[in-house]
Amino acid sequence: MKKALLIIGLCALGYGATCAADTIESKVDQMGTARYLKIDEMSARTDNNLLVVRVGITNTDDRDQKAYYRVRWLDESGDAVWDDEPWKPLLFHGDQKQHLKLVAPTVKAKDFKIEFSAEANWRK
Repeated sequence: MKKALLIIGLCALGYGATCAADTIESKVDQMGTARYLKIDEMSARTDNNLLVVRVGITNTDDRDQKAYYRVRWLDESGDAVWDDEPWKPLLFHGDQKQHLKLVAPTVKAKDFKIEFSAEANWRK
């Protein structure tokens, strides 16, 4: 259901025929597979011509977990419209859910990709 809401939200932004492929998984580049942290909510909208993304992340463990993220802001053809952001740290307490609000730094940003890395990843 949450994936369907993301698709509807992205379609409302004008993604047109490509919106069927826009799921949470398609918007997140996982650097490894997070063992305890799950990105389980995502929505996008425009506000004052800026792309605003909300992301919900849940810690499924009862211990503290650390993660890092950054956003790549893209134009409608998938090209970067802003310099690479630095990695931002996150701390999740046991069983905690956090919501991130990410605002594009330029009106040229029409799409995004989130790079996400958890300190506790599954070993391959």
